Amino acid sequence: MDLEWILQLVLFGILHWVLAVLLLQDLASRDRVLGGHKAPWVLAIALVTFLGSLLYMLCHPQVFLEDDDDDNDRNR
Repeated sequence: MDLEWILQLVLFGILHWVLAVLLLQDLASRDRVLGGHKAPWVLAIALVTFLGSLLYMLCHPQVFLEDDDDDNDRNR
């Protein structure tokens, strides 16, 4: 195998698992998810390389947004 190809695979793998960890933490903190079941999302994020993570982010776009509602509720 070409060294450049190996480096691309390694970087892709690192990106996938960093993103997967972030999304699994988000999933664990949610009370409700699209479809109502968390287990299929866990499998999709962890096993369907990168596409599962992208699909989760499309269905739950607030993953990377700050929760201003929580701050407002505490200040009332």
